[in-house]
Amino acid sequence: MGHDCRIAIIGGGPAGVMTAALLGLGFDVTIFDTKPLLSTLLPTGGGKCNLTYNEYDFKVFAQNYPRGEKFLYSIFSKYCMPETVEYFESIGVSTVAKENGKIFPIEMSSKFVQEKLLAQIKHCHIQKEMVVSLKKNDKGFILKTNKSENLFDKVIVASGGHCNFSFIKELGVNVISPKPALTGLCTKEVFPQLSGLVLTDVLNKDTGLVDDVLFTHFGVSGPLIFKVSSIKARDEYPYELSFDVLGDKILNSQFLQEFLNANPHKEIKNILAEFLPRNFVLEFLRVLNINDKIPAHKITGKMRDVIFENLKNFKINILKPRPDGETVMCGGVDLNEINPKTLEHKFIKNLYFVGEVLDIDGFCGGFNLQNCWSGAFVISSELQVD
Repeated sequence: MGHDCRIAIIGGGPAGVMTAALLGLGFDVTIFDTKPLLSTLLPTGGGKCNLTYNEYDFKVFAQNYPRGEKFLYSIFSKYCMPETVEYFESIGVSTVAKENGKIFPIEMSSKFVQEKLLAQIKHCHIQKEMVVSLKKNDKGFILKTNKSENLFDKVIVASGGHCNFSFIKELGVNVISPKPALTGLCTKEVFPQLSGLVLTDVLNKDTGLVDDVLFTHFGVSGPLIFKVSSIKARDEYPYELSFDVLGDKILNSQFLQEFLNANPHKEIKNILAEFLPRNFVLEFLRVLNINDKIPAHKITGKMRDVIFENLKNFKINILKPRPDGETVMCGGVDLNEINPKTLEHKFIKNLYFVGEVLDIDGFCGGFNLQNCWSGAFVISSELQVD
């Protein structure tokens, strides 16, 4: 296959650009996007570009995707973290793995990665046009934009999770309705005194996950909340979450009683502040209607149990997801219609889907970008041997 085969890539984000880059010079490729190429890459990793995650076992890697885990086995078995790091090294992007497993470019710059990737697709045609229609006939695909109409032999859809799915649905492709994932959550409870406060190593009892929680002016956010919001992205709102904010700091009610007995004249707020941030303790006791100045020797057994149980089962009522700008979406093209070995649609030959346009989404940590890199490799490999 060569220049006699015309390929359209709809979407100039990480998935689309990586596919074009891996296809190389032997293909007639046109990329369609109204925004600057790789503009969605720039905010990733806080502007530092969290390229992937430091895990060699592709099945363990795939566990970080609430949607798509088993589907990704075939894809990740061919191309995952090691291959990604090797590729970026080959185009001049050296990487470093942090203690938390996240892998970044040494330059800690999404802009640097953008420049290096764009240098790999200078052979491609770039059309700053919006795709409004895609139809299939016996000659290929008629791709219509707001400015032109073109015929292509093969089409790769890499339009992301926020795209207008109408032109995809017109082809008869089933789309799972997108919903926000990896997002902060708005709560019924108001925490004005806690905004900016972080609780570390909190257990969410609904999912069994442990991580940090950030209180905000709208509710809760932070690493644990992002994961929980992702897992529960398709749950109906409102719903209740329960957290153990003590962990192994106070194992049981009797353990708390021993602290009270050892400090009979110490105020309850000061005792609890040895284990939790003071502002959280004050707000927590206020909600329970317990005087924060009451000395330990006046804490009754019933009051002690109420304090302990509510710290081990700290409940928050979730009203809705926080509509933040670059929220990852769960939903997209139904994976049941996609061949995981090639990413070609099972019923529409020469139509491929890659990246977040698919019903695949991962946690924070480079997982959503890895889905893009790996899918791009699978499609480019398939077309090179077609």
